[in-house]
Amino acid sequence: MTSSFVTFGPEELTAAAPEIVLAAAGCVIVLLDAFAPASRRWLATLSLAAIAASSWFLIQAPSGTSFAARYETSDLTVAAGLFAAATAAIAVLVAKPYLQRTGEERGEFYALLLWGHLGVSLMVRGLDLLVVFIGLETLSLSFYVLAAFFRKIPASSEAGLKYFLMGAFASAFTLYGIALLFGKSGSVRIAALSRPDLATDPLVTFALLLLLVGFGFKMSLAPFHAWAPDVYQGMPTPAVAYLSVAPKGASLIVLFRVLAAVFESGMPDRFRAGIAALAILSMSLGNVVALAQRDIKRLLAYSGIAHMGYVAIALAVFGREALAAVIVYFFAYVVSNAGAFAAVSALYRDETKPHPVGLLAGEGRRSPFPSAVLALCLFSLAGIPATAGFIGKFFVFKAAIEKELYALAIIGVVNSLVSIGYYLKVVYVLYMRDPVGEELPPALAPADRLALFLCGAGILVLGIFPATLWDLARRAAASLPLGP
Repeated sequence: MTSSFVTFGPEELTAAAPEIVLAAAGCVIVLLDAFAPASRRWLATLSLAAIAASSWFLIQAPSGTSFAARYETSDLTVAAGLFAAATAAIAVLVAKPYLQRTGEERGEFYALLLWGHLGVSLMVRGLDLLVVFIGLETLSLSFYVLAAFFRKIPASSEAGLKYFLMGAFASAFTLYGIALLFGKSGSVRIAALSRPDLATDPLVTFALLLLLVGFGFKMSLAPFHAWAPDVYQGMPTPAVAYLSVAPKGASLIVLFRVLAAVFESGMPDRFRAGIAALAILSMSLGNVVALAQRDIKRLLAYSGIAHMGYVAIALAVFGREALAAVIVYFFAYVVSNAGAFAAVSALYRDETKPHPVGLLAGEGRRSPFPSAVLALCLFSLAGIPATAGFIGKFFVFKAAIEKELYALAIIGVVNSLVSIGYYLKVVYVLYMRDPVGEELPPALAPADRLALFLCGAGILVLGIFPATLWDLARRAAASLPLGP
């Protein structure tokens, strides 16, 4: 067998089966929507089936590399794939009743979501920087369109335009970084970066900074965060549930891969200090600005900025235990953050208008189930004990303390305490204020109820019984050549 990337045999077909299923399902959905409009009521079910089939093929794929060692199947890619698939499934469940309420039930929503999920999968499994970049652009192009899904609403059009312009700018940084790494190493394969001379090369350091900017944009790390509040506010809520979770996890895994290849003997202190500064800035800015927000989606956007600051602590720690902590954190984040957006979708009557926190007044009594799940999600995001969010933060802060980064861990804990202020503000409005109007909230659809139940149960199960997830995360982290 030659080393050409275009070599395609049975092994490659088996390895790429998860992505082939997603791509084909998206095309089928578009065709059905165009030529068989009566089938629209089944498009959400078809999307869930495609996500389940893709996950099954990923789990069944033999471990190892394919496409001339440019594509990987390992415990790490399986864990990341299951995390992204769970996020996509929640988004699809919430999307069906959401699109029916807004009168915008169109097949392209599901197709674009599946193709965005395909891009996340390519980012996670790619061992070649061009494969990673193709995945990044597949994800980005899909969500540029989803951001402007409501074509007649100015806020949605504004979100799409802002996301496109800033996303293109960030993609340029990423591509320039890849070009510089190719120029110094002679290859776009990540394994080719494992040369002792590259770790100390100033041009390679500059290239890594460019990659950090590009993927920091996808993670909404400060100061690359400005797009997030406006895009979250104008984008359909189910799409935000996916965008706010899965691409961030994929971006962090890519950064871990690249940095592990370049810094085989350990991350230099100057680079660690730079990432730590990004973590502190993201945590502090996200939490402080969230305190002043009056729109629930903007509040969750700034909350997400702060959470990526906590995750960046693990990147600064940079070790196998830190990567395992990140995996646990993102599994906790999917049930907490995606669950919060699912509850927001269920509680607001008109999804095409702003989402002021004040409209949630009294919903704890009128809509007890989605309100209870939203409160539970907010408690988890705040890191209250016995929730999944507490476990995620615990392992991240523990990794920082073991690396003797005490100041970073203390700043993270202080920021977690600050975040309780704005999370409890929403809970207070839910249960302590009288309703602002007599109109009853929309009936809770079975799909909404299922998504909320799964997120609520996940928060409690992972928070009370974290041992299984921690063992899975440690096995997945062992796939990368990192220090302890």
